[in-house]
Amino acid sequence: MKIALLNDTHCGVRGDMIEMSNYQGRFYNEVFFPYLDEHDIKHIIHLGDYFDRRKYINFASMKANIKHFIEPMNERGITMDLILGNHDTYYKNTNEVNSPELLLYNQPNVNVIQECEVKEYDGFNIALVPWINPENYADAVDFLLSANASWCMGHFEFEGALMMPGMTCQHGLDHSYVKRFEKVLSGHFHQKSEFANIRYLGSQMQFTWSDYGDNKYFHIFDTDTQELSPILNPITMFEKAFYNDEKETFETISNADYEKYRGKFVKVIVVNKENPYWFDTFLDKLHSSNPLHVAVVDDNKHMDFYGDDDIEDIEDTLTILNNYIDGLEIQGKKKPLSDLMTSLYNEALDEHNYL
Repeated sequence: MKIALLNDTHCGVRGDMIEMSNYQGRFYNEVFFPYLDEHDIKHIIHLGDYFDRRKYINFASMKANIKHFIEPMNERGITMDLILGNHDTYYKNTNEVNSPELLLYNQPNVNVIQECEVKEYDGFNIALVPWINPENYADAVDFLLSANASWCMGHFEFEGALMMPGMTCQHGLDHSYVKRFEKVLSGHFHQKSEFANIRYLGSQMQFTWSDYGDNKYFHIFDTDTQELSPILNPITMFEKAFYNDEKETFETISNADYEKYRGKFVKVIVVNKENPYWFDTFLDKLHSSNPLHVAVVDDNKHMDFYGDDDIEDIEDTLTILNNYIDGLEIQGKKKPLSDLMTSLYNEALDEHNYL
């Protein structure tokens, strides 16, 4: 039996931006469901954070999700086990009030996993674990230590897991509780990573600039072979455009293909600008492709100490904070302070539903 794995789909992401709903719809309609059709896959396990906002839903986002995901799933006779993530729960200390149970109650093909359970898929047992909070912590740990399954799937926050490049989680569940499993698959952190027997699958779509350059995949799990196959989502929402007078001519600027920027967030990195008219022509051509948003980074003093891979971050709040901390004359305290600021920053983002 082959099962499609999704996680962190965040219906209503980025303040219910309609363009993001359309982007999510493209992923489902152009990538996800065509693959399931081709390989006759009839079941999905969702590893949490189906919805983005913990406290409410926008009607337009909900309607778009039904159109792009629920209806195509039902039309194909596909069923889904949906594990609760932290964004799916109203309170932080209990899963009792959650959006999937309240909003998808009339969908017979959707089974919301609110409590830990072992479920059999064509003779193969998988331990399913929803978001762990103060109320269910003890029961969840007992379950993890005794569940009759060799694989575990859930929405976990493990201490030591990669939150984003260069930053690990300094709190959360001790991963020794799951060492008995052959493999643990998790949603939650949007960057894919792996440590010990734990694999974070990463989000299937791009939601913020931190996703730029990070290939996004959904996964297929084969219960017969225990193979996990990543399937690339080629559709992106974030693009960088490097402008450099020294490597261009007016003709190459005028005749370049700007279609790849249509409907996307674009960050223009000005490496060298000697001819203002050429640059204005470049921007006119770029805007004519109807990008969603354009930000211009024109500050050559950064070029001395930022490589190309880092340039897109120079405007980000988190980078500014970390650069400030790096400049402080404190010995042995920079990393703890940086980790604290990152934790506070991510918590603020979480509260405002932009993760």
